[in-house]
Amino acid sequence: MHLQIDRQARQPLYLQVAEQIRERIRSGALPAGSRLPPIRQLARELGLTRLTVHTAYAELQADGWIESFVGRGSFVAQRRGAQVHRQTAAPLSPEPRAAAGTLVEIMRLAHRPDVLSFAQAAAAPETFPVRAFGRALQAAIKRYERTLFDYGATEGEAALREQLAAFLTIRGLQVPPERILVTNGAQQGIDLVLRALVRPGDTVLVEQPTYLGMVERMQIQGLRLVGVPIDEQGLRPDALAEAITRHAPRLLYTIPAFHNPTGISMSPARQEAILRVAQQHGLLVLEDDIYGLLSYDAPAPLPLKARDSGGQVIYLSSFSKALMPGLRLGLVVADAPLFDELLSCKRLADLHAPQLTQLALAEYLGRGAFAPHLRAVCALYRERRDAMAKALQRSFPREASWFTPQGGLCFWVALPPGVDALELYRAALEQGVAFAPGQAFFPPLATQDHIRLSFAAHAPAVIERGLAILGELIGRHQARQGRQRPVCAGVPLV
Repeated sequence: MHLQIDRQARQPLYLQVAEQIRERIRSGALPAGSRLPPIRQLARELGLTRLTVHTAYAELQADGWIESFVGRGSFVAQRRGAQVHRQTAAPLSPEPRAAAGTLVEIMRLAHRPDVLSFAQAAAAPETFPVRAFGRALQAAIKRYERTLFDYGATEGEAALREQLAAFLTIRGLQVPPERILVTNGAQQGIDLVLRALVRPGDTVLVEQPTYLGMVERMQIQGLRLVGVPIDEQGLRPDALAEAITRHAPRLLYTIPAFHNPTGISMSPARQEAILRVAQQHGLLVLEDDIYGLLSYDAPAPLPLKARDSGGQVIYLSSFSKALMPGLRLGLVVADAPLFDELLSCKRLADLHAPQLTQLALAEYLGRGAFAPHLRAVCALYRERRDAMAKALQRSFPREASWFTPQGGLCFWVALPPGVDALELYRAALEQGVAFAPGQAFFPPLATQDHIRLSFAAHAPAVIERGLAILGELIGRHQARQGRQRPVCAGVPLV
């Protein structure tokens, strides 16, 4: 590819490469489906670094001009790919009714002192080990003072990755440090996987319902979401196989342990069945294990990654729920060559996670402080889980049903027939109580008859007071609807 590079120009070199390739695509000189030169080859031909060419390709892919595939290379996208990106990359303008379930609304409510919010699946601030972590922070500054504030390794500080490798044994994973990528929370881990492995217009399978942040992230990137039904054992393998055959997805996103929002955990037998289906179809799986440490009644099931023998599973976790969300530290585990693709995306995103918090966390984990902290946290959350179960039983009408989770942070409640979740949401806000309406968790179909209630951040007396208000409001809605007929109790999944 004969490109002209002007090293004296003020325009960055990667933009010179990207714009010239873009013009060739626009003019038809590079038709749809044309394969672009490998990054290494083009860098050698132009006398540029591979990072410069990689950045140019990433720019083109972000704008929908090219498509990149792990192990296959980069190709000129179909015209509709660019159109899809331009349509979906514009700022979203959700309908006023949909705003009730967005992440920004949930986080805004969490900071309103006049609102008792059960909307955000958040850790309790009183559990944050401020003093112990402060001592670890001081130790990190003393030990690493000469290198602490310089640029660090994109994959994460070696001291932390070694501690994370030991930490993951709690979840039954034997992972070498070189296969661990440190991220700015689990949310960035999701973002990196989507950037590396999928392109605008691709199909991604998710559980139905699923984590609302994943729904919003995929919509912004222009991906096609397909929900796969779940039951009391988790994702259904028959429905997964059918969805793969029908939609040819690029990726499956799943939360096997204490699923958000339902609280259900995938049984070991179900995990084996899901992995068999994924392996048969060559489907990559992104496993979100952010709640796997928060188990209250029995040991949590091992993650899918612990059973993964073929490198199908990309594992994701973070310290936001079990330690402190403000650390913004998470991790991704992937086998080669997927790890290298994620590493490149991380480098382009922000070079590396903050070293100070990384090394402080390494010190904290190395001192053995996390295990007793986790025991205390689980004991507290078990008490609050039980308090919410009792409050639901006492305050909600018998026509409502729910599943009591064995771990995680949330209850998933099916409202009585005729009670609209969004109407209840608005009425509850007027009384100073908030929850997450169920429609935000369902791609692409909305549901108006479920709500998610998060219990960890509130003391039992507060939970009792808040659910009493919600129960009274539900009763009023029922009275207006004139529908008091009983329904069979069960696990409210869909």
